[in-house]
Amino acid sequence: MRTSLIIGAAIPAALFLSSCGKQESVEEVPSSEELAEKADAASKAIRDEEAGADASAIDTSQMASYTNALRGFTLLVPKDWTVDEASSDDNGSMFTDPEAGIVLSTGWTENREDADLLATVKNLEEAGDVTGNYVNEDEYRASGTIGDGKKTAERILRKPDGTMVRAAITYPAAEAETLDPLVAQILDSLTLR
Repeated sequence: MRTSLIIGAAIPAALFLSSCGKQESVEEVPSSEELAEKADAASKAIRDEEAGADASAIDTSQMASYTNALRGFTLLVPKDWTVDEASSDDNGSMFTDPEAGIVLSTGWTENREDADLLATVKNLEEAGDVTGNYVNEDEYRASGTIGDGKKTAERILRKPDGTMVRAAITYPAAEAETLDPLVAQILDSLTLR
């Protein structure tokens, strides 16, 4: 009995000592961009689930990736939309589909102490029948109808450095049932780099 007690006590001690000094590998801490991408994906998953959205409804093979490397953002744009060079600069671009009456504007703003974000939100909410909400502290979404039979949908993301990126799409309200899934796909594709 005494031998089995000694062996019984020796085994846990041996296991403990054999594990001393071993180090488990630790993955790298994700960057703020990776965290933002994960937050975007989680936010989209929640919205898709709530809306019962079918992600396969939009053919993304007919879309091109627009990247603003200087300002650190990317989004998908239909390949047949054209860039309005006169309204585009280093901070963002404007894309149009003149046949459908759609305008997509993208842009970066310095956003000192959130002044630009607050002003944008105020202007949106005063623009017509537009409602919006903060998805989280770094993302704001709004949609609704504005004058001249137009509908607008916007997504604003605050970058880790405090600056903000905005994507806004204006399109005919009469075509909303057809265009809403495309508009949602474009805005959901907005990611920070």
